[in-house]
Amino acid sequence: MSVLLAAFERFEDGDRSGFGRFLRAIAIASFRYNVICNRQTNEQERVYNSVATRLHSRELDSVRDAIAALRPVYPEDKVLKAAFAQKEMRTTSSRNKKIVRFILFEIEGRVSGSRYDFESAQYSIEHVLPEHPEDDWTQFDDQQLERSVYRLGNMTLLSTARNREIGNRPFADKRPIYAESEFATTRKLAEDYDEWTVDKIHARQQWMASQATAIWQISF
Repeated sequence: MSVLLAAFERFEDGDRSGFGRFLRAIAIASFRYNVICNRQTNEQERVYNSVATRLHSRELDSVRDAIAALRPVYPEDKVLKAAFAQKEMRTTSSRNKKIVRFILFEIEGRVSGSRYDFESAQYSIEHVLPEHPEDDWTQFDDQQLERSVYRLGNMTLLSTARNREIGNRPFADKRPIYAESEFATTRKLAEDYDEWTVDKIHARQQWMASQATAIWQISF
């Protein structure tokens, strides 16, 4: 809050749109640093406080300079990509569920160009490998089940009604329903994969990591 208040005070009169760019840069840096890379906040707080002080003293005289000062807490692309490719988020937590929805809808927006209300009850997170799989998922052993179900690559978007309908069915039954989805990312999953295994989850998550790197990007 201190850095945002300092930026607002500095830019509200002469460059209101610039403040918007700075706000977006803070959101992107925080998403990379905190949500995906899980880094400690000590360094982040030090940098944000330093930027706030330098804005107040007018040492940072432009929005471009202020955004550039965020670079120490902006994990570079290869770091973000590697962290995202391994990311697991247990959607049993309401906070994690909201973050996963946000990520999935942002990637959907990039792929399809369509924007959705990510908090709408019309849509839900579909776990391709179900959270409570039945006997049809023998391609996963017990350890693989535990490690795979909450990987981001195992999650996609469906309408809430279709999600209830398919339940814990095997992938062969789910795939035709994905192919008819309104979501481009879910249709792509059906097009790209004719089976669902640990390797397929990893491959899809690597693709998602590339999309995320392009979405949450600051041009310094």
